Amino acid sequence: MNEYLNIFIDDEYPTFLDKYLITDTLKRLKHITQFCGCDYTKLYSPLFTYTRFDHSLVVAHMTWHFTHDKKETLIALLHDIGTPCFAHCIDYVFNDYINQESSEKSIIEIIKKDKQLQEFLNEDNLTIEDFNDYLKSQILENKSPKLCTDRLDGVLHTCYIWLHTHSLEQIKEVYEDIVVLKNEENNKEIGFKNIKIAEKFVSMVYNYAKELQSNTDKYVMKYISEIVKMSFEKNLISLDDLYIKQEKELCNIFSKNFSSWKKFNKASIINRTNTIPKNRFYISFETKRRNTIPLISTTNGNKRISEVSNIAKNIYDELKQYKDSTYSYVEEIYSIN
Repeated sequence: MNEYLNIFIDDEYPTFLDKYLITDTLKRLKHITQFCGCDYTKLYSPLFTYTRFDHSLVVAHMTWHFTHDKKETLIALLHDIGTPCFAHCIDYVFNDYINQESSEKSIIEIIKKDKQLQEFLNEDNLTIEDFNDYLKSQILENKSPKLCTDRLDGVLHTCYIWLHTHSLEQIKEVYEDIVVLKNEENNKEIGFKNIKIAEKFVSMVYNYAKELQSNTDKYVMKYISEIVKMSFEKNLISLDDLYIKQEKELCNIFSKNFSSWKKFNKASIINRTNTIPKNRFYISFETKRRNTIPLISTTNGNKRISEVSNIAKNIYDELKQYKDSTYSYVEEIYSIN
């Protein structure tokens, strides 16, 4: 983790960040995995456990690097504090497959419950109201397919930690080419100076976006969402537990009460088919399509990479056409019970 994090730490280190890392609010994120439960099955093999805490820290350092703005950097650090255990799997609990925005609690609601966090914000001349419009911080958050630090880390850590398609050296090369540009709406947006490096990033986007449309990812998230729903029905856990307990605590509850959980832990093969599987827990649904089409600085102004690179355009066209099999299942899992 430190080797990955060090890529994004600016020469001018933002020391004001460090005190926030000991707050209960930030420490809670150390027990929420970034990959939405994919760490709990052999269907994936992350290089190491990457948590929402790690992601938040990386995004904060990225935001500081591009802005040197204390307020924007602290908003970046706290942008995911409303995330429940298993993250977007819980959106599936609410049948929110497309937007994946149903489960996250309000940042302000979380801050109001942490007195120490409020004290630190006060020391840094920030108020709770400063977090009302955090989505307006366009370096941190930007509507897809625009690039922002939150989405940038999503692409980079997916390719390095989760899918093993790119090395630290490749990630460093891409990151060091990124600068702040002005987009079509004359707003700030991070983008690239060099078209060849931007094309390398597009290959990363392809791996990232394709995997999040794959049936392997869908299966993991759907399985966990169903076991969470059944745990609600059996009064084994409450909705509040998802924002209080650690994921490992919930996994222990699942293991003790559902025989399929250990099979899920050991599962290493996903089966794909275009006919309905019989007597198996299977998945078949559409989910959120993720994509990023970054800006590139050219002699004719800042353009989307897809406008100036046939290589990038072809990759995006291929991504647009990608569709996994109609159904997928794990041979050993007949039902959630």
